[in-house]
Amino acid sequence: MNSAYWFAFIGLVSAYGATGQFEQARLSLAEFNKIRPDFTIQWYRDFGYALTRNPQFRREFDDILDGLRKVGVREH
Repeated sequence: MNSAYWFAFIGLVSAYGATGQFEQARLSLAEFNKIRPDFTIQWYRDFGYALTRNPQFRREFDDILDGLRKVGVREH
């Protein structure tokens, strides 16, 4: 993956976590942490929720956050 487009890592890590592919998730998260060691779920939640107040978007965004949590991404 292109490290300049680090947002793609978020979806990848979350998808692996949500589907129980934890080894792949951890490997992808290790790569992502090299690029964005300061990334937290709280930061990403604040970012996503600032985009829109649409409840459907936020429910789906929360699913992404849940996938990240399953892998052990830092909350704060």
